[in-house]
Amino acid sequence: MSRHNVLFVVADSLRARNTSALGYRRQTTPFLDSFADEATVYTQARAPSNWTVPSHVSAFTGHAVHEHGVDHTQRLDPGHTIFEDLAARGYATGLFSDNPFLTDHESGLDAVFQTARGSPEQFDPAYETNGSLGDWPNGFWYADRTLEWVDDRDGPWAACVNLMDTHRPYEPLDEYDRWSDDRSRSLQESMGYKWHWEFLSGNLSLGFARILEQIYDGAVAQADAIFESLVRGLDERGVLDDTLVVFAGDHGEGFGEPTAIPSESPAVSHRIGTHDALYHVPLVVRAPGQRDGHRVTDLATLTRFPDAVRALALGEGRADGPAFVPAEGTAVASQSPIGNAMREEAERICGDAAPFAKHARIVYRDRPGDEVRKAAAWGEDAHESVIRGSGGTAEDSEIDADEVRAIFDGDRFAPVDIATPLADYAEFEDASNTQFTADLDERLEALGYR
Repeated sequence: MSRHNVLFVVADSLRARNTSALGYRRQTTPFLDSFADEATVYTQARAPSNWTVPSHVSAFTGHAVHEHGVDHTQRLDPGHTIFEDLAARGYATGLFSDNPFLTDHESGLDAVFQTARGSPEQFDPAYETNGSLGDWPNGFWYADRTLEWVDDRDGPWAACVNLMDTHRPYEPLDEYDRWSDDRSRSLQESMGYKWHWEFLSGNLSLGFARILEQIYDGAVAQADAIFESLVRGLDERGVLDDTLVVFAGDHGEGFGEPTAIPSESPAVSHRIGTHDALYHVPLVVRAPGQRDGHRVTDLATLTRFPDAVRALALGEGRADGPAFVPAEGTAVASQSPIGNAMREEAERICGDAAPFAKHARIVYRDRPGDEVRKAAAWGEDAHESVIRGSGGTAEDSEIDADEVRAIFDGDRFAPVDIATPLADYAEFEDASNTQFTADLDERLEALGYR
């Protein structure tokens, strides 16, 4: 039985449409572009949800979000993930991330791993971000800690590295921040850490979200460089060809894209809605020893990660066709309504939380060529369309939301009992004390936008 290493690199909030590996106009992922020459690129990969916890649980367990039901109010029970399965087979397992939902949260995702490294209290200033909104290190710190950990392993290992460089606030180093300017960076700094409500409330024009995308592109370039440092580090250690390497986004990001469902707000940041910018993610996979690169245009899903590990790293249950392609060409994604803390923010800033506190349910079906059919329900409203490439749509039409719910309520996606409700859950406090709306006009005028 083969026992290859596993490296799962997750660029948090990285959407497919802003990667040059999938045709973006800016060269944001030069290393990923070249890495694809000897890897499998899934052009129609979808995340299981539009935010971190449920997406990671799906990737770790192989269960759709609708099945496992784990979010910030649930604790994942032991023994249900591919990393625990690998540990039982003699693998060393490690998690490396600045994401508190993974390393410092009651959901228990850090307990899945034998080693978990979160944000350090102190770190070398060489790893500082290019910004003033946080005192955390950039992703190069986590890449270096991962490689140090690999150096100490005698047998097979499996690591998950979650990079927050592509998560707001975007603070790429000057070397990668090639498309923004002082005004766009000052705009983000003035808005603070959680700025989505300013757009969703109408206090700030959606055109400013496109300005923030300029900084985001630099953050994508930085994540690409961090991934390069990991891959080159494994190559220098002589273990790259003995490692299954998976690079993906755990969900996407929105910059004000309008949605097809009238009752749904525009796609801003993530966590709310059905827009494909929040679900279509890059997925590039290099099997151990792979040399020939190719593209898969079939629908793919991160929920297949455990199956891919078993097939490509363990040599078990290898199925015909690409490892991340779901059976019958169908995948689902979903998002539960926002929790109490987000409801309070919505009521405070927007006046009403109801428009944002709905279930999002999506059914994706494969189509010939580089296309998928998407049926999405936002509360009681639903829409169906064909997604072409990295964002083009066609054949739009309204549908009955019951058509979407019927898929989720069927036997194929029946709930599984793998989590325990958190009785005393306390949601993370808002990381920003900025009251941006209080002096919005003055701030914008000072930045030269009025």
